[in-house]
Amino acid sequence: VMTMERTREAAPTLRVARWSVPWAWVVFAFALGTGLLMGFVVFRVQSLVDQNTDPYFFGDMGKSIADGNGFEGFGSLITRRAPLYPIVIGGVYAVFGDHQKLIVLLHVLMFSGTCVLAYDMGRRLFNHRTGVIAGFVCALHPMLLRYIPNLHLETQLTLLITLTAWLTIRFYERPTVAAGALVGLASGAAALTKAVALLYPALFVAGIILACRAARRRGEQRPTPWKPILAIFVVMGCLILPWTARNYRSSGHFVLISSGTSDAFLRGFIFTETDYITLRRPPYTDAENASNAYFEALAEAEGTVWERDDYETDQILNKEAKRRLFAEPGPVLRKSVIGVFTFWYQLTSLKNSLLALVLALGAWFFAVIGWRQARREQRPAWLLMLPVLYLNLVLALLLALGRYSVPILPALIVMSAFGVDTLLDRRAARRA
Repeated sequence: VMTMERTREAAPTLRVARWSVPWAWVVFAFALGTGLLMGFVVFRVQSLVDQNTDPYFFGDMGKSIADGNGFEGFGSLITRRAPLYPIVIGGVYAVFGDHQKLIVLLHVLMFSGTCVLAYDMGRRLFNHRTGVIAGFVCALHPMLLRYIPNLHLETQLTLLITLTAWLTIRFYERPTVAAGALVGLASGAAALTKAVALLYPALFVAGIILACRAARRRGEQRPTPWKPILAIFVVMGCLILPWTARNYRSSGHFVLISSGTSDAFLRGFIFTETDYITLRRPPYTDAENASNAYFEALAEAEGTVWERDDYETDQILNKEAKRRLFAEPGPVLRKSVIGVFTFWYQLTSLKNSLLALVLALGAWFFAVIGWRQARREQRPAWLLMLPVLYLNLVLALLLALGRYSVPILPALIVMSAFGVDTLLDRRAARRA
């Protein structure tokens, strides 16, 4: 804490002495406007993306939950899905009725909350101007806006991962048991939305331990906060384990959150073929169909039918994934390296993918500038970059598609906003 305060004092002063504008509310209102515009106007008249609003049947799952039937009809392990997003939809439908527009409105509120969190992360780690830039860029970012009108889990997952990042910053500033419990709650909810978020708290804790050790080597009083760290895992476990117990009752096997890791790993070999990474063939249709044919052939070789039983299918894919992991290290490495890049652009069409690629390159350009300046000012920018690199690298090993980058865009945008702020400072210094 002492280190953060000292580096903040050493940082360049703000151009405006006092900020009387309630920027958090301004960012929220602006994001609310752009979100509503996208959700109820722009999406209906655009032709760049498919207008199928529920391609993964989350709405149907929500209806089943609202009707009191739970996940009946969606498999013992709900077919590789995590439960929280359909539970949220089911809760809304149970209270207000089966109206998809209500979910779109909920997405708008989630999106607006994400933009405010981005603003506050920029303000806390850097300065008000960085926060304002980050908040407004998030509110205008096409990738963040794109999933508001659809029943995709990306908007909810983005909010929860951004909330986790914001809470880890609060934890770094003041590592109390309550702060640890909140990190565990947010990260547990993120994992229950998509299981790929499960291991991030362990990585964050490793970062905290190393940061505390580095501070002590500099002669600072920064003990490792063991009790708050324990609170992270206790709360996260208490949130996840009831669902684990449900999976055991439903399937008769231990499945922590969801199946599907091997499914994603094997699909990654196909999605990183040259025709798909260059968008000569559409990955979301042709690569998906090729993957399904591959899995059907694996099931047939085992004398069964693909997706007849969730757990059985998962075991067949686990067997094939283990075989390829150990027998084909070269192709595994190739697909993982390619996945680092496809994570930022591989979407449904060439136009969409090029737009995502340009936006990602721009964000990384300014983020590198911000990162270098943050290191000079001894600011803990790793709290922003750690979730970005974590999700990028984990999904590169599995299946890295462009839409999977959406949940960590707010953290990257905050880092980019500090890069813009740094360039504005340099420009002002040259003029002076």
